[in-house]
Amino acid sequence: MRSALLLSTAIFMAAPMPQAFALPLDIESDLEAATVVSLLDDKRADSEAVLYEISLDTEAETILQNGTELGARVTLRGQRDHPLRPGFAGDFGTGSALAGAYSGLSGGFDDVETGARGRVEAAYIRADGGYGELRIGKDRGVAARFFEGTPSALTYSAVANPYLDPTGLKINRTNHDVTGPSAKLSYASPRILGLRAGVSFTPEADGQNLDRSLSDATGQPGLENVVEAAANLSRTLRSSGIRIEASLAWSTAEPDDVAGLTRDRVETWSLGANIERDDTEFGISWLQSDNAFSGGDYSAWETGIAHDFGKTRVSLNYGEADDDLARLSSEGVSIAAKRELSDGFDVALSYQHERLGTPGSTRTSKGLVVEITLQADFFEMSRN
Repeated sequence: MRSALLLSTAIFMAAPMPQAFALPLDIESDLEAATVVSLLDDKRADSEAVLYEISLDTEAETILQNGTELGARVTLRGQRDHPLRPGFAGDFGTGSALAGAYSGLSGGFDDVETGARGRVEAAYIRADGGYGELRIGKDRGVAARFFEGTPSALTYSAVANPYLDPTGLKINRTNHDVTGPSAKLSYASPRILGLRAGVSFTPEADGQNLDRSLSDATGQPGLENVVEAAANLSRTLRSSGIRIEASLAWSTAEPDDVAGLTRDRVETWSLGANIERDDTEFGISWLQSDNAFSGGDYSAWETGIAHDFGKTRVSLNYGEADDDLARLSSEGVSIAAKRELSDGFDVALSYQHERLGTPGSTRTSKGLVVEITLQADFFEMSRN
């Protein structure tokens, strides 16, 4: 199957493009920088006061004479996350040294800190025509791309799926990112009556990425031959003005054996839905994975509501997660407000309360968290 993916890539890249020099070409680069500053009451003194991320996203596209759109994308990201939580992994000292094949959470003891890191988080080419879209290269799978989550005023330090975690306690992941941006082949159908479906195949998920780092936890296996299938619905009911977005995804993968133990194939399911009317949005997301071990399930869910008051968005979110293998359970809540102070410059203020339960203790972190985000055009070129 690896050979098939490499052959498909070679055919795609070698396909003739007649009159290539006469084709239109658009190139656009966007720069985004974010800082998360926290004032948390944490008795363990493990919270981080300042975290940051910066990304440069570049896309190029052209349209062939038959209407097919060809594109390429490269995304560079760098960040400093919580030093004990690289790539959402973590060792929480609950006794079990094994980590879940999906969750990446471990009960082992490992206090090695990780500093600032940088990665190429996307590098793929795509073709989008009347029969759907084909992507080849380093990219997230359709389960993560089609994901619909709960609304929030927070982008980087939300209750679920955080990019940056100042508490070091967030274990809630509902976005079904089983591979991270690994090399893969993906197909997505055209959207028909609001419905779109897709499949992805990843020969090897090396896990060396910023938000999905499989190898950073003690006992964490690599994943091979990952298959994902997902569907996404986006519809607006014209009579009521209600917009509905929903997603359903399934994935399976072969994990490496660890410490002489044979793991089962890991199987994961997820769903999410948003309902929006006027300036109010409500959503819920859920994920369940067997973590490749019987009795070692990982599950997570989140619900949230957001309302826009002009340029200010206010949200309330709550979520829970459990990892039976690592013997962890968590609850998280946030009340947040975000305002656009100027074009591309947003500031969000939130009160967050995280609780992480282990067999021997309950760890909590609560207080104020500030997100400052700056977005700007870095480069733009258009040739007709």
